[in-house]
Amino acid sequence: MFKIYIARLKGIVGDKKAMEIIKNALVVISAGTNDFAINYYAIPTRRIEFPHISGYQNFVLKRLDGFVRELYGLGCRNFMVGGLPPIGCLPIEMTIKPQSGHTRACVEQENKDSVLYNQKLEKHMRQIEASLQGSKFLYANVYDPLMDMIQNPIKYGFKETKKGCCGTGLLEAAFLCNDFTKTCPHHSDHVFWDSIHPSEAAYNYLGNFVDAQIRGWVKV
Repeated sequence: MFKIYIARLKGIVGDKKAMEIIKNALVVISAGTNDFAINYYAIPTRRIEFPHISGYQNFVLKRLDGFVRELYGLGCRNFMVGGLPPIGCLPIEMTIKPQSGHTRACVEQENKDSVLYNQKLEKHMRQIEASLQGSKFLYANVYDPLMDMIQNPIKYGFKETKKGCCGTGLLEAAFLCNDFTKTCPHHSDHVFWDSIHPSEAAYNYLGNFVDAQIRGWVKV
């Protein structure tokens, strides 16, 4: 897909200008949440292949490494890579894995897994940057701001942190949230839109947080 974009860009502005645009562009990579929440925690196949979470984390990082190097080969030089959110606090995870007494609470082990992966990711990005001449990498921390919204909702104007706005808010996501699905009356009260994705209000705060990171990085 990106190769097609480059070809189209060259057709519009010419080869030299196109590669200059690609070189100076900021490539934003957001990946990993579904790899863990769905492909590892929900579906047993990967857990059989990687019985220890650390092995699967390294597998995901290796795939990311290859993807980044391919983009570098196409001319990209500036990368922002987003870390994992507190996966254990996603409504769907709280539903699937209720805590003692069947209470809805964050799955702490999954949050610990997210923190460990983010630490590995940040370290790996420094290693990639050192190996790819002229490249620059920014680690986008989304874990801390989202966790702060969950732990201190009043500070951000939220009232609901454990359920999404779509449907029951417990399991619905993707195609299960459609024109026929009921939604909450005030979506800005919710940290989550569905059982996996943050609401528009939460994304607004996350966007401002990441924007501040980018602006600080650009000045370096």
